Amino acid sequence: MSQEQEKQLRRLVTEIRMMEGTVQILEQRLQLLNASIAELRLAQASLGDLKSSEPGNSLLVPVGGGVFMDAKLGDISKIVVGVGAGVSVEMGYDKAMGDIGERLQEMEKAQASVQDQLGQIYAQLETHQGVAERLSTEIQNATQGAV
Repeated sequence: MSQEQEKQLRRLVTEIRMMEGTVQILEQRLQLLNASIAELRLAQASLGDLKSSEPGNSLLVPVGGGVFMDAKLGDISKIVVGVGAGVSVEMGYDKAMGDIGERLQEMEKAQASVQDQLGQIYAQLETHQGVAERLSTEIQNATQGAV
């Protein structure tokens, strides 16, 4: 019986390690999705704010590293939107806002899916850890009783 329990414990520990690896990968994916969602929301809000501004208005444009430069607002009827793989496409304002909204929805769906997967794996992990602890205790008790 003890050898069978030890075998089962080793199998559980292996599964726990695999689940922990999966959790780590899903958490990284969730971080990327969160960053993409935040970026898309910022783009959406920025374009919304610019819609009410007049061409020629002065803007402070971030250029990175906490550095800003003064710029003048041009015509926003045409917006250049990155569509992936280093490719950008010029779109009308409404089409660009629609594209950003669609991408935001896709990212939010992916985020919800990853969160669901994480929840399921956490539940399985908790169950496996409980069983492994119980088996470990039983093996220790059996070993101490045999001595």
